[in-house]
Amino acid sequence: MYLCRKKNHTNIMEYPISLDTALQIVGSLKVKAIKDLRNVKTEKEEALINQKINMYLQEERMLYGADDLIRLSVMDKVVNFYSPLIKRLNGFA
Repeated sequence: MYLCRKKNHTNIMEYPISLDTALQIVGSLKVKAIKDLRNVKTEKEEALINQKINMYLQEERMLYGADDLIRLSVMDKVVNFYSPLIKRLNGFA
């Protein structure tokens, strides 16, 4: 594992993160996407949201999986992409 550091620590998450944290972040995004299904207006929007939900489900399975490289790859995505996204959605960034 390595440590990721930048001058502004408010917008990043430091490595290593726990598997529980990664699963919680992916799960939160999945729940948000499921809730967004209520407000769709077109079939295209619904298809895009369903695609996101399926992606989050697949990433959860990869985090639970036996392959360490795949798990670390998803955890890297959680730290570098999903964590800042969750912070923006919750008004912290």
